[in-house]
Amino acid sequence: MTYRTPARPRAAIIAAVAFAALSPAAAASAASGGGLSTQATPSVTAEAPATTEAAPAPTPAGPSPADATSGATVQAPGLGTWSAAPSTTVGTPVLVVGQFEAALANRRVQVQRQDPRGGWRRATTARVRSNGRFVARWRTRAARYHQLRVVLLDADGTVPAEGAAAGGATARAAGTATTARVAVLAKTKATWYGPGFYGRRTACGQKLTKRTEGVAHRTLPCGTQVEIRRGGRSVVVPVIDRGPFANKADFDLTKNVADAVDVSGVDRVSYIVRDDLPRSR
Repeated sequence: MTYRTPARPRAAIIAAVAFAALSPAAAASAASGGGLSTQATPSVTAEAPATTEAAPAPTPAGPSPADATSGATVQAPGLGTWSAAPSTTVGTPVLVVGQFEAALANRRVQVQRQDPRGGWRRATTARVRSNGRFVARWRTRAARYHQLRVVLLDADGTVPAEGAAAGGATARAAGTATTARVAVLAKTKATWYGPGFYGRRTACGQKLTKRTEGVAHRTLPCGTQVEIRRGGRSVVVPVIDRGPFANKADFDLTKNVADAVDVSGVDRVSYIVRDDLPRSR
């Protein structure tokens, strides 16, 4: 007589597979120590029902029209050209290099930054060399996109009046020169969370699902747009939650955002607080 091994109940097999798939994700979320406030990591059985629908990846951050001159040579009519490094990190100077007419040797140029509250402010100055070349270095701790311009100072070292004829045609041209946009990035650690918290409300009041795109941060106002970069990838997402509170990380990314920038544990990322974009609601 031939004996067959009794078949395992179909429901038991499904439950075992589901538990094996969900447990590592829930463990990673607990290890990140961020996201929604809770006294203990919820069990797998408390998670929202599983679905085969994949969460869409966040839309990568593409260049905006204001980026058109980033890293490109800027024409300063009647003066020459200049350019600024398109990006740098906090603590590393922004390098601005220009080639003006040799007749402007020994004149000073002023690199100005656009104030987010309006107007232009002095960033740094440099002297035009005998061959017309100048090199200016500017350090800032503000991790954001900065709009820069170069102004040729009057012979007495003063800034020419906006749109005025002070200093002649070259000063007028410098006062209206095209600007360049420079990204100054900060670096920090980021973790991720999501599975095990789906269905709950974030600290900013929205329901967390596998489709939610956002980051948790301890102090940035809810809705603040943040650009996260890693390994050549970049996304812009809002602050939706508070955390993380472990691993010395500053950001906790929702799972699909983490996937978009290849964050799988506690990883180093670069970021910019996008105060040039409106907050999400």
